[in-house]
Amino acid sequence: MTVTGRRILAAIAAGSALLLLAGCAGAPMPDPLGPQRRQQIRQAILDAHWAPVVADFPDALRPVVPTMKPVSDHDQPAVVLACLRSSGIPASPTDNGFRYTSSLGQSQLEFAAVRYVCSASLPSESEVESYLSGSSRAALFDYQRTIVRPCLLAAGAVSPAPPDGGPAYYLSAALAAWSPFMQIIASKPRSGTVTYLENRCPPLPSWLQLAG
Repeated sequence: MTVTGRRILAAIAAGSALLLLAGCAGAPMPDPLGPQRRQQIRQAILDAHWAPVVADFPDALRPVVPTMKPVSDHDQPAVVLACLRSSGIPASPTDNGFRYTSSLGQSQLEFAAVRYVCSASLPSESEVESYLSGSSRAALFDYQRTIVRPCLLAAGAVSPAPPDGGPAYYLSAALAAWSPFMQIIASKPRSGTVTYLENRCPPLPSWLQLAG
């Protein structure tokens, strides 16, 4: 084969490789849930947060929750409290939730309605995970094992190795027993460290975003 022929073949091979890579990069990420199941989970979370409100106020009108963004269990109490306060509710945290001690004239119903919107729009990761089963739970575990943990290690953070008990184990127990962030949170890091790492290495995959 001539030099020119070899160059032509090399160019063709290089072009084919680029096309292959481009095809892989453009391939959509798998979606273990699908839009219908995602909407069912979203509605279940809304219903769960509305139940205590309507139990105390049977005639209450249910507010619209326009967005829903899961947040880490570590951050959720502070994030919901900030939402309450930004909505004009001077709530204070307690061991099992929030206390309303307003002198600004809001009723208990107003407080309950705003609390519903804030807590339902910002569910904890563990609450969202509780609605997963089968392949979707396995997919989340795999995402945290193969994407989140390596990302944390690359960022210089400490992240424990996941349990290795085979599919039967991680489908039923691993999400409750292990988290790539567990050692980071247990070390009580400086303010902002967990938020930075969560932004860099999102704990939940895009298919678990329940925006609406």
